[in-house]
Amino acid sequence: MNVVTPYLVRVYHMSNTSTIIKQFSQQLETCMHEQNMAPLSYLNIYRARKELKLIKSIQSRIKKENYILRVTDKSGIFHLGHAKDYEQKAEAYRQKTGAYIELENDPLWSVFD
Repeated sequence: MNVVTPYLVRVYHMSNTSTIIKQFSQQLETCMHEQNMAPLSYLNIYRARKELKLIKSIQSRIKKENYILRVTDKSGIFHLGHAKDYEQKAEAYRQKTGAYIELENDPLWSVFD
């Protein structure tokens, strides 16, 4: 509600103390409480712990072996590749297209000057 209320005031010019905002905040709080405080079944707890363990394992392997995990552009699936391979592909693309050049100094400093 700390985000929603200022948005409603700024965009829709509503009063901070309007009854609609108070009712909405109470309904939102009730809904969030029901969704997040409901007890989980044993199977859901087991699955969540197993998935967390799998994610931690993948993260540690990625960091240890210097891999990069990315989502592909067209199909939206994940691709796991070595960081060196990505750097080589990026350099080959820059050489092939000639669209990118490496700057010798930072042009931002000339803007500040």
